[in-house]
Amino acid sequence: MEVLIVDSDLKIQQLIAYSFEKYGFKVKMALNGLEGLKVLKKYKSDIVIIDIELLNIDDKNFIKIIRDLPCEYGNPIIIVTSLKSEIEDILISLEIGANDHIKKPLDPREIILRAKKLLNGNIMKNILYVFKDIVIDDERHLVTENGKELELSKKEYDLLFFLLKNQEIALSRKVILDKIWNVTYQKGDRSVDTYIFKLRKKIKSISQSIDTIKGLGYKLKK
Repeated sequence: MEVLIVDSDLKIQQLIAYSFEKYGFKVKMALNGLEGLKVLKKYKSDIVIIDIELLNIDDKNFIKIIRDLPCEYGNPIIIVTSLKSEIEDILISLEIGANDHIKKPLDPREIILRAKKLLNGNIMKNILYVFKDIVIDDERHLVTENGKELELSKKEYDLLFFLLKNQEIALSRKVILDKIWNVTYQKGDRSVDTYIFKLRKKIKSISQSIDTIKGLGYKLKK
């Protein structure tokens, strides 16, 4: 597991780093939000701990940038730390995607326990499925392409998710109808074809990856 610590105070960085290293974490550090994004993009840390004063980057929010672009930055747990921040700033951070807030001065035992608890919950609960420029958050029923949310109907979503979970497998129209829509296939039924057409049109980055298998159905190529 990897943790990224973003704090302009070197002493605090070292304190947090030492605590995590004791528990076997690999630690990366950054002095500001912009540097933190560069490190996160390269290493895809599991946890990010950032001082609330460093969240603003060129009028954009560090947390929002990460949550909007999971293809680039992954889906880390984000813990915000603060010394004298207003409650409104803390609430905004939590609303846009931070997982927790800890007030300074930090107790290393508290931050480790909170991080472990969040990490265990994240592994069990919030799994993201990534394919090329597409990210599916099945818990929230959310699909994004290059960070932009896509508007899909329930049937379109179900079909995309089924294809994604069965990559490189040739799926017949009968199997698709039966497994995801619980409908019996009738000869000549073209409803699957219609929804494949809609997916290809709506999701440009995977349109060429959906292969038509003549006389059978479809396959999603890696």
